[in-house]
Amino acid sequence: MEPKMLASEASDFLKVTLPAIHKHLKSKNLVYTKSQNKVYFGHSTSKQIFKLAFRPTCWSWQNLKGGVGKTHLSFATAIRLSLYGARIGVIDLDQQANFTHACGINAEDKPILIDIMRDNLNIEDHMVKVMDGLDILPSRIDNAVLDNIFAVNNLPVDRELKKRVARLKSKYDFIFIDCPPSLGATVSSASLAADYIVVPVDPERFSLLGLNVTLRELEENIAKRYEANLNIKIVFNKYDGRTVLSHQVLTSLVKDEDYNKRLFKTFIRTSQDLPNSVAKSKSIFDSLRSSTAKEDIDLLAREFIEFTRINNQIEATTHLDNTQEQSNETAEIM
Repeated sequence: MEPKMLASEASDFLKVTLPAIHKHLKSKNLVYTKSQNKVYFGHSTSKQIFKLAFRPTCWSWQNLKGGVGKTHLSFATAIRLSLYGARIGVIDLDQQANFTHACGINAEDKPILIDIMRDNLNIEDHMVKVMDGLDILPSRIDNAVLDNIFAVNNLPVDRELKKRVARLKSKYDFIFIDCPPSLGATVSSASLAADYIVVPVDPERFSLLGLNVTLRELEENIAKRYEANLNIKIVFNKYDGRTVLSHQVLTSLVKDEDYNKRLFKTFIRTSQDLPNSVAKSKSIFDSLRSSTAKEDIDLLAREFIEFTRINNQIEATTHLDNTQEQSNETAEIM
């Protein structure tokens, strides 16, 4: 994978001129590439361009209903956040290992969560580098019996994953947990370890029913049992403006008071770009061409950033002072 942040996108986010971005790249000798008359760069340069600071947070992606695009969304969002300079650590809990495969990782000879728990290993020592800014604790079919490990060893659901996530927060800005479509002990533990739970929903026949069951299980069983305050967010995925069902589901989410207060402002339009890229172990941001998928994921990533950033826009852009002199700089990098 070689995901790219365009200089023009950095200009838009930071609200400075494109020449200011170009001048900073040159004056600081930062690594960038020019192709198709576009300037772009990766995670390391993004850290120097954006200089964003984050409150380390854990996000558990889950839904009892499968097929809602959970892994596609979490994967693309993780990539995009890394392109804003964030350090991303992923824990793949799903025995199907879709996130692991999307990263091009073969986990057959690598420790996974069940090994970490069974052998009491330090999770931070076994994160696998995918690319600059993104590491993963991979998964494979063996994770299917994680719930049994909890039961046989009488492990504390409210603390077992939380203590491991806490160790990762000193290393990563965002920790994503990709969960299987279930709500056993392992996913419950992930819910209690997370600062935010992201529940994707799509315009399918039983989508709202699945969302309702998921929220009920989280709030009435897990939250009450462990006296936890779960911060649940909903993201609407696969929206198709041509279909009545998409409008009906979106309207239901907006009009329902409980759903609406949890809903991300961004909804993700239907696109084959997301599943196609994952199938090739690439990201949608590897390409320089524009697409609705890239636009939507970028907006979603910006919402994640606003939830967690600990410096304001002025602090983030003082190193890119947008003076008249910079505005007069040529926009072309030789």
